[in-house]
Amino acid sequence: MSFPRTIRNYNAFLDGVSYMGLVSTGKLPALKIKTAAHRGAGMDAETAVDMGMEAMTTELTFDEWSDAPIRLFGSKNRIVLRPAAVGEDDFAADTFIFAMGGRITDVNWDDLKAGTESKMKAMMDVDFFSIEKNGQPLVKIDVENGVRVIDGVDQLAGIRAAMGL
Repeated sequence: MSFPRTIRNYNAFLDGVSYMGLVSTGKLPALKIKTAAHRGAGMDAETAVDMGMEAMTTELTFDEWSDAPIRLFGSKNRIVLRPAAVGEDDFAADTFIFAMGGRITDVNWDDLKAGTESKMKAMMDVDFFSIEKNGQPLVKIDVENGVRVIDGVDQLAGIRAAMGL
């Protein structure tokens, strides 16, 4: 019997600074293709046509009121999440690196209430996203430069070439 490799722990970086022990939740962007329904002559049903990607966002929940997200509010920056996945059969850890670049667009705080934790959230609109596992690139999305590389295939290379880029 084989057990799944599970995320045992992770570290979060904002602007290159580690927030180990100070960030409780890191939310990864969803990868979603925007589609349009198409049913042409002779087709028995609609099919989805790729119309590009939907906007990506990421979020960090800080366990304290850190000044870093406030200082970086409105600026372009980078968030990196590095989870480690471990199985039950050995002690080796898979290294994942999720790098996200974009603008910090939202900083908000939990309500003030005596005797409770004081958390804050920082959200980023993502325009660059990459995923690497054990040194192997899996995804690279660069919205501003029209790049979408999935498993080594640049899905937008033909479009850029057709536009003279």
